Amino acid sequence: MNKLVMVTVIVMVVAFKAPQALNAQDMWSDKSGSIKNADSKALYFDRSVLYLATRNAIYRALDAKGRWESVFYLPAGENEITSLAGNGEYLYAGTRKGLYRSPDRGSRWQNVFRTVVPEKSNILCAEIFSRASVLVGTGRGIFLSEDAGSHWRDISFNMKNTAVRCIARYNGYIFAGGDLGLYLKTDSSDGWERLVVMSALEKKEAGEAAGAEEPEAPAESGITCIMVHGSRLHVSLDKKILYSDDNGKTWHAFPVQGLSGSINHMLAVPGTERLYCATTSGVFEFSKADPRWRELYKGTDKRMSVRRLIVDKDDERLIWAATDRGLYKLESGRYELTGHVDMDRQLKTFTVISGAEPAYLELQKAAIRFADVDPEKIKSWHSQSRMRALLPKVSVGFDNDSSNTYEIYTSATRDYFVTGPEDISKGWDVSVSWELGNLIWSDDQTNIDVRSRLMVQLRNDILDDLRRVYYERKRLQFELVTQPPKDIKARFEKEMRLEELTRAIDDLTGNYLSESIKKQNELLARKK
Repeated sequence: MNKLVMVTVIVMVVAFKAPQALNAQDMWSDKSGSIKNADSKALYFDRSVLYLATRNAIYRALDAKGRWESVFYLPAGENEITSLAGNGEYLYAGTRKGLYRSPDRGSRWQNVFRTVVPEKSNILCAEIFSRASVLVGTGRGIFLSEDAGSHWRDISFNMKNTAVRCIARYNGYIFAGGDLGLYLKTDSSDGWERLVVMSALEKKEAGEAAGAEEPEAPAESGITCIMVHGSRLHVSLDKKILYSDDNGKTWHAFPVQGLSGSINHMLAVPGTERLYCATTSGVFEFSKADPRWRELYKGTDKRMSVRRLIVDKDDERLIWAATDRGLYKLESGRYELTGHVDMDRQLKTFTVISGAEPAYLELQKAAIRFADVDPEKIKSWHSQSRMRALLPKVSVGFDNDSSNTYEIYTSATRDYFVTGPEDISKGWDVSVSWELGNLIWSDDQTNIDVRSRLMVQLRNDILDDLRRVYYERKRLQFELVTQPPKDIKARFEKEMRLEELTRAIDDLTGNYLSESIKKQNELLARKK
């Protein structure tokens, strides 16, 4: 019997003997729908209508069934969309070649900001502070419009050559972050103050090195995001997060345990304690109780780089994520007990279902073997590289020379020549040499080191994908046992999802899972 059929049969038996007891946990669902190139860059809600920006187009959601309408398009080339913003009246699209504005929710567009300097036309971020106030950060400086984008004023001052990647308003101050650090400006000032951003650990080390004196701290670089949460200001610097409670005068390290990848964006849900972080490795939610970050990957098969997060306009429990693999929606909900459940019996049932399948470590070895990325391969290369020095270089030479001698005589009456005997010489030689220095080091070691790093990265990516799919499949199996859907369509969707995850594991392991299940079923059939 097929394994999927076995799961369904057991699920139906449990459904009639145990009440539903658990609500589904948070899960991502792909909402890209009809969008072909779903490499998402930005998101924006305008009056409960969702807009999605990809590299070359902006789409407007038509309904909740995944139908999208294209409202803005850039021809393929050097230009691409970088940001999306709005104020309820106008919609703004930042690109590498200027800022576009739409007064009618995407039907008509006008380029309202572009300079003769390409770097200044490169819009890295756009923020709307009021109906008329628009700020854009560019590859060289920051610009302000106080009439919704019709006229612009350069407010870069000492930031005129600085790439500005993020902007935020906090307690009457404007904060701008970029490659050269974090800057602050008041509405009345004519310049930007570069803030000293220093983690608690670095401050402690600097203080110990200087004794009692407080040294001047070096400014951090590479601010990727600025987030305001209540009365606290957060900034991200690659893989670190710092926060300030006094308008940036002092900074403290925010916990980053559990985070993976470089930080692209941070999101604080207004009026709650919920914090989310979008990185090059996925989405993470902060747990204040631990405190640490936990990865939210349920519903995704592969690692994805998340560019932007926003809260749903109609339900703050729902989170939208723009990723390099498309648009995803986190449909929230914790496990909640709604009735008495015979958990021992259901766990035994689940154990019977999953016990015949290979364990994760077994699948891990199969994936490594299938991709040929075993760590022993690198060790073997190093060993063979050194042993190569023991093999001699053998050179064999052979020569064959021949020559003729001619003598010419001249007299008063005649000329003549005499041909001598042909001179022939033959020979050969053999030479053998060793490069014993390669026993210690050779140029091959450098090539092996480069290949080793690439192999480690590839192996980590494969195992990360396998881990996600494997445990997602286990959770789905458990849900089918403990909370079988009564609706036929919902049950079919879950069973198809289970089959999809099985095939994903097969793709990573060379059909190892399916072959193992098939062998177990054949063994059970013979026993019967």
